Amino acid sequence: MTGHNDADAYADDPTNHAMSEEAVRFGVLGPLRVWRGRRELDLGPPRQRLILAVLLVRPGDMVSADDLVDVLWDSAAPASAKNLIHRYVGALRRVLEPDLPPRAAGRWLVRQGPGYVLRAGKDSTDIAAFRDLVATARTQSDAEALPTYYQALEMWSGECADGLALTPAAEALFASVNNEFTTAVAAMADAAFRVGRAPEALRALHWVSPQVPLNEGIQARLMLALAASGNQTEALQVYRATTERLADELGIDPGQELRAAYAQVRQQVEQPGDALGTRPAQLPMDLSTFGGRRAELDYLRSLLESGDPPVTIVAIDGMPGAGKTTTAVHLAHEIVDRYPDGQLYVNLRGFDPSGLAVSPSTALVGFLTALGIQGDRVPPDVASQSALFRTCLAGKRMLVVLDNVRDREQVLPLLPGAPSCLVIVTSRNRMTGLVAMEGARPYTLDPVPVEEAREILALRLGARGRSDAAVDTIVDVCGGLPLALAMVAARAATYPDLPLSAIAEELHSGHSNLDALSHDEARGVRAVFSWSYEALRPQAALLFRLLSWHWGPDISVRACASLLGVPLREAQASLAELNRTRLVTEHVPGRFLMHDLVRAYAMELSRELDPAEVREQAVRRVFDYYVHSAVAASLPLMPHRPVPLEPLSPGVTPEQGFDDASACQWLGAEYAVLRTSVGQAIERGDAGTAWRMALALQIFQHYMGYLRDWASTARAALEATRAAGDQRGQLFAERSLAGAYYMLGEGQSALHHLGNILELITAAGLADEESAYVERNIGEVLSMGALDIEPDYRAATEHFERALTLYRRMDHPQGVAYCLEGMAVCAVKLGAGERGIELLNAAIPLHRRINDRVGEGYAYAKLAEAYLQLGRLDEAATWLDQAIDLHSKGNHRPMQMDDLVLLGDIRIAQDDPDGAREAWQKALRVAEEHGVPYSVPELQARLAALAGDQQQVSRP
Repeated sequence: MTGHNDADAYADDPTNHAMSEEAVRFGVLGPLRVWRGRRELDLGPPRQRLILAVLLVRPGDMVSADDLVDVLWDSAAPASAKNLIHRYVGALRRVLEPDLPPRAAGRWLVRQGPGYVLRAGKDSTDIAAFRDLVATARTQSDAEALPTYYQALEMWSGECADGLALTPAAEALFASVNNEFTTAVAAMADAAFRVGRAPEALRALHWVSPQVPLNEGIQARLMLALAASGNQTEALQVYRATTERLADELGIDPGQELRAAYAQVRQQVEQPGDALGTRPAQLPMDLSTFGGRRAELDYLRSLLESGDPPVTIVAIDGMPGAGKTTTAVHLAHEIVDRYPDGQLYVNLRGFDPSGLAVSPSTALVGFLTALGIQGDRVPPDVASQSALFRTCLAGKRMLVVLDNVRDREQVLPLLPGAPSCLVIVTSRNRMTGLVAMEGARPYTLDPVPVEEAREILALRLGARGRSDAAVDTIVDVCGGLPLALAMVAARAATYPDLPLSAIAEELHSGHSNLDALSHDEARGVRAVFSWSYEALRPQAALLFRLLSWHWGPDISVRACASLLGVPLREAQASLAELNRTRLVTEHVPGRFLMHDLVRAYAMELSRELDPAEVREQAVRRVFDYYVHSAVAASLPLMPHRPVPLEPLSPGVTPEQGFDDASACQWLGAEYAVLRTSVGQAIERGDAGTAWRMALALQIFQHYMGYLRDWASTARAALEATRAAGDQRGQLFAERSLAGAYYMLGEGQSALHHLGNILELITAAGLADEESAYVERNIGEVLSMGALDIEPDYRAATEHFERALTLYRRMDHPQGVAYCLEGMAVCAVKLGAGERGIELLNAAIPLHRRINDRVGEGYAYAKLAEAYLQLGRLDEAATWLDQAIDLHSKGNHRPMQMDDLVLLGDIRIAQDDPDGAREAWQKALRVAEEHGVPYSVPELQARLAALAGDQQQVSRP
C-alpha cells in the first residue's frame, strides 16, 4: 500500500479505502454490519444481505452467480434467480458507493467473469484482518503469538453472519468460517499451554465451547485450562457433560484426547501438587499496549530488589482511573518468575458504588479453593480461614495481588505469614494503617505526564496516535488518566477511518465536569464515557444502563440475558460490544464487571433515560433468574424439600439440569451475588424474594460450612417477612434459622424458633406436613443435644411419635422413615437396642423406595450403633462400612464425621486404640474444617482421654 503515490493507482487499490474519511467498513464476524464513516448503513432485504455476507467471507475471490443461486435458494431457485441476484448486487452498490458512476475505478463490488468480487482487504473487513492476524501468529514464537491471537479473537462478537436466515448451503459456508475461529482458539490455547500460561486461554475456550459441544479437542483444552486455574471440579464436569453428549447424540465413547485430559485432571485431584499446572495462576492478562509509568516501575522494582529485610507488601494508591490495577498487574507479570509457587488475585471492590465490597471471608474461600482446599474443607469463620491460608503459604514463594482495597481491616486477614511471599495492594486510599502496622511500602500513582499519555495513545493506535495537536487535545481532555485514554483509544480503533483530529474536536466540544459522579477526577472523563456510550447499538446501550442496577460484584452472561429479557446469544453480542469499548471488563472468563466510575455514569444515564417501570422490570427479571437458578441448583443437594416459587417473569431463562458437582460449582461461582441478593431484595421491600433466596442457599451453606452466613441470611429474611406480614415466608425463614442455630450448637435458640413455627402453623391453619416437619425437628434437637442443652430422649420420642402419626396420615415415606430413625436413636440411648434395630429395619426400605441414599446411610450408621451397644461388634462394623460408603459417595461431611466418631467407638470396643485415635483425629479435622462446633469439644475430650489425660469419655 505504501508504494502507491499517484491518485489513480490509489483509487484502484481496494486496500486503501480505509484512508478516506467516508470509507466503508464491513463486519461479518457476528451480525452483518457495514459503516460509512461513523454511520451504519441499511443493507436492504434478507437475500440482499446474504449476498453481501457470502462475498465478505470470500473477499477478493470471484463468487459465481451459480454459487450465489445455490446459497440463496438451494434447490428451490426461481427461473429469474440470476436476474434477482443482479438486481440485489446493483442495490448493494448504490448503498456502498452511491456517488460513483457505474464503471468508476475504486468500486467495492465489481463484476468479474461469471460472478462478482468484493474488493476488500484487512483494513476494511474484520474477517480479512482476523485471517491476517492468525496467519501472523502462526509465524511467531508462542509468547509473541498470544497477544496476536487475542487481537484476532477480539474481532468476533458472535457466530459469522449471526441473525441472517440461512439455507443449508449458506449454513455450511458460514460454519466453515466459524471453524476458523475454533481452530484459532485451539492454536492460541496450545501456545498458552506451552509457555505455562494456560489460564489465559480460558476466556476464549469458555466462549467457543458451548458452540462446539461435541468438539473433543476444544473440550479437552477447556478442561486443562480450568484445572490449571484451580477449577478441577468444573473441569471434571466438562468431561461428564461431553461424554454424555457423545453417547446420546453420536453413540460413541470419548476419544484419546479427551480421556488423556480427564486422566491429567484426576491426577491433580488425587495427588495435588504432583501434577503439572496445579499451582494457581490467577493474574489478569497483562496489557500488550501497556505504556508509561517507567519511573514508577523502576522505583518499585528497585524497592523489591534492594529490600533488607525483604519487602513483603507494596501498597499502591491513587485516584480512580489512574491505572492502579493495570500498573500492579504489569509489575506482577514482570516479576512473576521470582514466585514459582503461583499467583493469587482478587478484586475486593472496596469502593463499589453499591457499597458491596468483597468480604475477607469470601476472598479467602476463593484463595483456599485455588490452593486445592476443597470447599467442604474450608473453615467457617474468617479467623480459621486466614490461619489455614497462612499455613498453605508457609515456606512458599507466592505472589498475591489484592486489588481495590477499602482499608486495613479488609486486607489484614488476606496477608500471608511467609516473608518469602509478596503482596501488592491497590487502593484509592493511602493505606497508612497497613504501612504503620504491617510494614507496607507505599507508593502513590498520579495522572501520567503528557509525554507518557502520548505514548499510551501511540501504543494503542500506532501512527494515528502521533498527531501532535490532536493527541495534546485528547490528553488534556482525559487529564492524564489511563482509564480515559484507554477508552478513547478503544473508540478510535473502532473507527479507523476517522481522523484523530475529528475525535479530539468532538471530545473537546463535549467537555464537562464530573460533578454528578462525586469524585475528583479530571474534568473530561465523562465526555470520554459519553462518546463511547453514544456509539453503542440500542440493545448494548440499554444493557449498559441496566447493568448499573445490578448489585454485583460481577455478572455472568446468562444473568445479563435475563436482566435484558433477551436470548443468550443477543446478550453475548451486547456484552462483546461493551467489552470491546471497555465499558465493561471480562475479569474472569464469562463474568463481567464495571469500573466504579463507569457504573456511576451508567446509573446517571439510566435514571435520565429509562422509565422507572423499565428499571423495575429488569431488576425483577434478574431476581427471578437468581432465585429460580439457585433453587434448581439446590435440588440435587436437597431433593425432597423444594423451595416454593413464584411464576417466572417473561424473558427470564434460569439455569437448569444440575447434578451435585455442577450445582456446587455454580453456587460457588455465584455465592457472593446470591447472598447479596437477599439484602438487596429486603432493601427493595421484596420479602418474598429474600426468604426464597435464603432458603435456596441454606443447603449449600450447610454443605460448605458457611454456618454463620446461613444464620445471618435466614435472620435477615425472617425480619423482612415479619415486617411484611408474610406468614408463609416467616414460617420458612423461622425453620431455616432454627436449622442454622442447631448446626451451630445453639439448641435453645433452635427450639425457640421451632416453637414460633408451631404457633404460626396453628394461627394460620397450615397443613399437617408443616406440623409434622417441625415436630420432627424438635425431636432431632432434643435427641442430639447441643452446646447449651442436654439430650432428652423421652421427650424427643414423644415429638417423633406425633410427627409419625401426621406423616402416615399424609402417606409421606421420607417423613415416616426419619421419624422411625429418630425413635430408634432414642430407644438405643435408653437401652432398648433390639427395639431400635426393629425400627431401623422398618425405615431402610422407605429410604430405598424414594432413592434417599443419605437417609439410607444414616439408618445403617444407627444400626451399627445399636449393634455396638449390644456387643455384636462384627455386625456393627459391617453396617458402618455400608454407611461410610454411601456418605462418602454423597460427600456429606457432617455424616462422614459422625461415622468416623462411631468407627472410633467400635475400635475401642475391639481393643484397637490406635484405630480409634486415627478415626477420631479424622473426625476432628472434618468438624473443624466443616464448622460443626458442638462436636469439637467432645472429640478433643475423647482424644485426650485416649492419651491418658483424663478418664475415658463415653459418647453421649
